[in-house]
Amino acid sequence: MATILAFQQTRSMYLNYTNYSKPLSFDEWNSLDIDHKIAVLFVQFYDEISLAWTKANAFDFITGEEGVSTMCQYLQKNVPRIEQDPKRFSSAYIYRVAYNCLYCICHDRKCDKDRWEYETSNIIVKDGSEYDLFDTAADRNGTAYDSYQKKQFENEFWSIVRSLGDSAEKVLRYLSSGDVKDLKKVNARSKNYKSDPLRDVEVTLDEANDIIEKLKEKFLSLSSNSSCGEYILRTFTLA
Repeated sequence: MATILAFQQTRSMYLNYTNYSKPLSFDEWNSLDIDHKIAVLFVQFYDEISLAWTKANAFDFITGEEGVSTMCQYLQKNVPRIEQDPKRFSSAYIYRVAYNCLYCICHDRKCDKDRWEYETSNIIVKDGSEYDLFDTAADRNGTAYDSYQKKQFENEFWSIVRSLGDSAEKVLRYLSSGDVKDLKKVNARSKNYKSDPLRDVEVTLDEANDIIEKLKEKFLSLSSNSSCGEYILRTFTLA
């Protein structure tokens, strides 16, 4: 079902803006200024507008924000018509206006028709598991297979590191930088404090050496059939 959140938020905003508390008669509505007339039409006939949106946006391609913007434009266009013909100040008329304008943006634009005809999700499901087709796409660093292998390697590598907890990730930072400060907690006054998930983790040098030995054991015990294991075997063979 098409999202209705933007319409709900707009209705709430217009309720506050107009201090709307009960349905207005045509004469009461007609005495308002133009901006309030549009807002009250949106609020008073919200059920009809939201129903039209739900029915028109069956493909769910158009954002709620664009739907609201279009709806308000057409309400503005119709204010003079309603002023001249009080019978148009009705649920049936506003529903017809809403459905017609929203259907147009949801169905009649070629770009959206093409999306419906030709686009498909990058996520496929097979045997109960999800697969992302983007993982098979080639990049400038190699073929699609290379990209797949790289991702497999990264997943296995980080799975092993994280099996030893946050301290192991802290040690990797230290190994990357060679700076012992990276084993310390992050100062609360640092600009990176809030964004660093390891800010409260601290590791001593002895603990770091112990973690390094455990990581070595885990990586060296991997099967050569795994991504990391194959890489390690190839590295030691070349050495």
